[in-house]
Amino acid sequence: MDENKIQEYDIYVDVARENIHLLIYLIEAEAHIMNVRKKQKNGYFKIIVPAGLLEEALTLLNSLKESDIKLEVVSVEPHDGVI
Repeated sequence: MDENKIQEYDIYVDVARENIHLLIYLIEAEAHIMNVRKKQKNGYFKIIVPAGLLEEALTLLNSLKESDIKLEVVSVEPHDGVI
């Protein structure tokens, strides 16, 4: 396997604290797409996603913008190895 190939991405989402619980339920309903983490020191909510599912994960997260959950995808970065 090519060690330089990115296998996972970290997606940082800005979401209101009161919406985190609902967000977790909604994105975990799509099995094996995203691994929900926790709020990070930067204040954003971290989600880990396999590289092959990045576009699907972003589509799902962006579709939630039209719901009652107010969120914004702030950045997408290669996974840093920190869970």
